[in-house]
Amino acid sequence: MCTAGERCWYHRLPHNIKLSLLYTLLETASANIRVGDIFSAYIHLRTGSNAVVGYIQGVNGILQMVAALPAGVLADRFRRDRMLCIALGIGAAGGACLACALVYQLPIWSFYIAMGLLGSYKGFRDPPLESLYADSIVTGKRTLYTVKHVVMQLASCVGPLLSVVLFLHLGNTWNIADCRLVLLAGLVAMLIPLASICFFDDDKGLGHHSEAVISPLSCCCGPANPHLMVPLLLTFSDYIGALAAGMTIKFFSLFFIQKCSLGPVQVSLLSVVGPVGISLLSLLCQKVSKRLGRVQTSLATRLVDIGLLMTMAYLPTGVGRARNVLLAAHLTRMAFANCTRPLLRSVLMDNTPKRHRAKVNALDSVRAFSWSGSAAAGGALIERYGFQTTFLITAFMKCTAADSDMD
Repeated sequence: MCTAGERCWYHRLPHNIKLSLLYTLLETASANIRVGDIFSAYIHLRTGSNAVVGYIQGVNGILQMVAALPAGVLADRFRRDRMLCIALGIGAAGGACLACALVYQLPIWSFYIAMGLLGSYKGFRDPPLESLYADSIVTGKRTLYTVKHVVMQLASCVGPLLSVVLFLHLGNTWNIADCRLVLLAGLVAMLIPLASICFFDDDKGLGHHSEAVISPLSCCCGPANPHLMVPLLLTFSDYIGALAAGMTIKFFSLFFIQKCSLGPVQVSLLSVVGPVGISLLSLLCQKVSKRLGRVQTSLATRLVDIGLLMTMAYLPTGVGRARNVLLAAHLTRMAFANCTRPLLRSVLMDNTPKRHRAKVNALDSVRAFSWSGSAAAGGALIERYGFQTTFLITAFMKCTAADSDMD
């Protein structure tokens, strides 16, 4: 509780920071219900194909990238809040399309359209939204990036928790009708964050206090412009890492369903516990980075992620104690793979001038495209070679991303 004469920490934050944290909380909770693990399971139940799950996610990622690039240019040239209003319209159309596909049980092609629109919504939304957030943070301060990341992770627990409650009530079995009901609940929850987009305001940034730092960098060809080199290096590294992660991340739930015989409640509980671990490790890494450095801390966690993913490829599946070891390895790997994202985000924004932030955030959506777009390749690989072999391919590609960080 706030005492008289003392304002709560949240209320002392700039307008766009407060609204962004609220939006992140509500939108992430909604998204993890409407397009999370239950969506993958629903599509698999409808089609019996892992590849189709990947193709639909691929369309989502491609449209996100296509929308993000012009959104980044426009948000740097015009007002960012106006770009968000355009995103609102696209998101409303995507949500309505997905609702119709679910309610009327339309053919699978309708889900390609719906996920394409929702990908466009995210692509058009993220560059101006992330730029408004960075414009409201004093340069060099990393705490608020970690706060947003923790809010996002904890909010991602809400959807799986609702799924647990619904499946306990409906029955702990995989069937199309129950999955459809859960997905529709997520679409209803999408309405509030959509409405909140209208209240962002360009005029409530921090001005020059949030401008980029200027520090000398060098490369093999001599001095380099940090405003160019740092964003390019980080984006390239993220692109390779996301390209690798996308081949497996959308299929872990299907892996546990098909290979470990987990029911809806158990799969949803994994999605609850995972983000809690990410949040705790993110807070720890923020403290460690003050001594070790932000990039160095990120590199260390990536190496642990790679090692655990390779271990998962050789661990036995099935039931009993062996399955518990596999699940523990997955949750630990998940925490290390995602805990340093806010640290790298702070490095990226600290080295990007405000006039270019939306464009750089649009390039960051290329990372998100590679994450979703490579799901199509992942689905095909899993169909042909199996889950464990795809894990090893992913680990090898992640090694390439880690190597670029060391360079």
